[in-house]
Amino acid sequence: MHSVAELFEAVPCPICGSREFEVQHPAKYPPDIDPEKLKQAFRASSDHRLLDQVVKCRQCEMTYVTPRLRPDLILSGYSDAEDPLFAQQNDWRIAAFRKTLRKALRRLEMDPKGKRVLDVGCAGGAFLVAARDFGFDVAGVEPSRWMAAFGRKRYGLDIRDGILTPGMFPPASFDVITLWDVIEHVPDPAQALAVIHDLLKPGGYLFVNYPDIASIAARLLGKRWPFWLSVHLLYYTPKTITRQLEQAGFSPLWRQPFWAILPLGYVAQRAAPYGRLFAPLPKMIRAVGLQEFPLQYNIGQTLVVSQIR
Repeated sequence: MHSVAELFEAVPCPICGSREFEVQHPAKYPPDIDPEKLKQAFRASSDHRLLDQVVKCRQCEMTYVTPRLRPDLILSGYSDAEDPLFAQQNDWRIAAFRKTLRKALRRLEMDPKGKRVLDVGCAGGAFLVAARDFGFDVAGVEPSRWMAAFGRKRYGLDIRDGILTPGMFPPASFDVITLWDVIEHVPDPAQALAVIHDLLKPGGYLFVNYPDIASIAARLLGKRWPFWLSVHLLYYTPKTITRQLEQAGFSPLWRQPFWAILPLGYVAQRAAPYGRLFAPLPKMIRAVGLQEFPLQYNIGQTLVVSQIR
């Protein structure tokens, strides 16, 4: 067994570097922790409730986790993760991405033919399939070896194993780079955004989708908000995500809710651990035969479209 001190590290604010903060959620870890059990939280459909200390920076109001699990252990957890249940829902995710991407392309007045997209943290490749359907040349990076292999085999996608690092792709080689529910998992967002900045062509676009702790859903649900998870290291608001992007050399163009589409049965299964009110939902939905009913929902997921400066 290991102590907290062996597995965790204290970190400064990821935006301003300050170490002055107010505790928002105290840590709930037991005195002795099994790192192998911690690693099980790092999968695409993780429902491991928040156990870490969450703080708010006194200087810039960024909300983040400190102390946090060491980056080497986080990467090891993601690399080893297998998540067949998440992958089984890919057709639904592809449909949601098509809908969102169609509107974004219209707003940007962009013709995707001949343009390249990189999806960072692409899971099983759902967004890449949607982008390819519109005519983009697509590539992805995914730390889960199992998930990356699934996307390559199922859809014939170019998905690289691992995390995005300098030199993985030539500079200025992409017109669009996307982070779908990824930035909140990244130990060093400034470094990741710097790499992305170098990979974008002049005038290129960055799509960042994140769970917004200032959203109505987050405020109404409080501690029951589903995005309070141990795998989330960063908790953004419109103010803090804007500052993070601007510091990295991006100009936010607009912000909008992202509407996910998933089968009702799957959503109920994911919601069941969040209280007695939700626990009976899976059984009730099976009883009336609505497991495959397409549910379009938003509980704070927010898309920011930015352009490189």
